[in-house]
Amino acid sequence: MINPHYITPEEAKEKYCPQPVFTNCLGPKCMAWCWVLIKYEDEKDPETNSWNPIFSTTHGYCGMVGQ
Repeated sequence: MINPHYITPEEAKEKYCPQPVFTNCLGPKCMAWCWVLIKYEDEKDPETNSWNPIFSTTHGYCGMVGQ
């Protein structure tokens, strides 16, 4: 089950923004929007020697409110 705090960009438009400047959430158009991290790739990137993250393309959350 996906975390109930994760929402789609369409659902975000129905939420209120915690910033007093905006009335409704802008979803992915906002700098505070975070896409959900699904997992890291199975192999490290040989150039950077780090794991590459794989993010959801359908669900995210407000980085100001938290998970």
